[in-house]
Amino acid sequence: MAKLETGIKGFDELIDGGIESGSRNILYGLPGTGKTVFAMQFLWQGLRRGETVAYDVMDKPFPRLKAYFKSFGWNIEPYIARGKFIAIQAFPHFEPYPKDSKVIYFNLEDFEEMKRIDKLLSEKGVTRFAAGDFSEQLFGLYDLKYMEPVEDWTINWSHYDNIVNIDIMTAATQKDLTTQRATDLDLNKAHNIFLFRFNEEKLQRELRIMKMEGCEHPLEWIPFKITSKGIELLQI
Repeated sequence: MAKLETGIKGFDELIDGGIESGSRNILYGLPGTGKTVFAMQFLWQGLRRGETVAYDVMDKPFPRLKAYFKSFGWNIEPYIARGKFIAIQAFPHFEPYPKDSKVIYFNLEDFEEMKRIDKLLSEKGVTRFAAGDFSEQLFGLYDLKYMEPVEDWTINWSHYDNIVNIDIMTAATQKDLTTQRATDLDLNKAHNIFLFRFNEEKLQRELRIMKMEGCEHPLEWIPFKITSKGIELLQI
């Protein structure tokens, strides 16, 4: 399988060139720890390389997400116009606010619809897909009998259509048993897991590769900062 670079200087060297195509990945941590920026930077790197990418913007209005990209100097508007950046949204849409004509909406609870959207993305040649921000509490709302085939489908879809699939998951500060079971299911199915935290003692953000298949990688926490150009690693 090919490796897709994250675009984070120094990080790709630590993971043998990038994230393996066809893999299911989880970015996990508390709010504000850098997960979404990591995913955005990964998608931007794909756009720079001429790839087609997709983002499930979940609970963000798409114009706000575009502005978030642009704040790092990543103008995705031209790529949207050329069909290279595809936005979908699983989060419920509320009337009377208008739907965005540049967004493909679907219901996350409709498994068949989700599969149809995924195959549409494959037909459009998507190589990188990010979804989020999911919360652990959201996973806890779904029955495990529903979630397991969804996870299995996602893994198969990513693998056979050579897509790097990234889910952004916000950790809960308090978890009940149902939420924990749903989270365990998601994490156990993933090929690669990246943890994010804010080190209160050192006042810095850090990430750690908890699991990465087929790749020798560092086990310690890696300090980084978020700059006007995205994530930059600090000296390890």
